[in-house]
Amino acid sequence: MKKNRTIFTILITVFLGIVSLGMNSSPVKAANTVKLYLNSNSYVYNNKGQRLRGKGNYLKKNKAVTAPGKLQKTNSVKRYYTLKVLYQKNSSNSKYPSVIVRWLPYKVIKGQEYYRIGINKYVKSINVTKINNKKLYTNYETLTIGTPVGNDKYVYATDSNGKQTSKILKTGSKFISDEYDILGNDSYFSYHIKGTEYWVYSMEIKKNPRHTIISNPFKLALWE
Repeated sequence: MKKNRTIFTILITVFLGIVSLGMNSSPVKAANTVKLYLNSNSYVYNNKGQRLRGKGNYLKKNKAVTAPGKLQKTNSVKRYYTLKVLYQKNSSNSKYPSVIVRWLPYKVIKGQEYYRIGINKYVKSINVTKINNKKLYTNYETLTIGTPVGNDKYVYATDSNGKQTSKILKTGSKFISDEYDILGNDSYFSYHIKGTEYWVYSMEIKKNPRHTIISNPFKLALWE
C-alpha cells in the first residue's frame, strides 16, 4: 500500500510539473532587429550621453552591429532615413518616380541622435552609414569652411548657377547645409547654406559629410 502511494505521489508530481511547464512555455516571439553598419570607429554611450568604458564599448569602423527595432515607413522626413525609388506609369503611360521613406526611431540626447543597440547602450546615428544594407541619408548636416583653392585668398560663396559671388566665408566657420547639387557646368558637388541663396564648393569644405544631404527626398527621385 505504501509503495502504491509512493508511485501515485510521483505520478502526481510529474503531472503537475508538465502542466506548470506548459503554462510557462508560451512561444517567445523573436524580437525585430536590424543591422547597423558603422562609417567610423564608435564609442558606446548610455541614455544620458555618457561614454561607457570597458570591453565591447568601442566599435570598429565597418562593423555590423545588431540593434533592436525595424525600419518604419514614414510620410515625413526624419533627420536620418533610407530611401527607395519606384517608377510607376500614369494614365498616359509615362513613367514617374515615387519615393518610399523609412526610418529607424532614434533617441535624441542633448541634441544628438542615437540608435539603441542594447540595454542602456547607444551609438551616435551620425556614425551609421547603412541600416540593413540600405544607405542612410540626412536632411541636414553641420559643415566647416576649409581653405580656398587655386589662387583665391578667401573662400567665396557661389550662387545657384555655380558663379562666384563677393560673399566671403571665413575659414573654420561652421554652417548648416540642407542640400547638395552639381551647379552649372561644374564637375564638383556644392553644398547649400541653409536659409541663404549661397552655396559652397565641396573642395572648400574642411570635411565632407558622412551622409548624402537631401532635405526633400523626392528630389532624389528626379536624379535617379
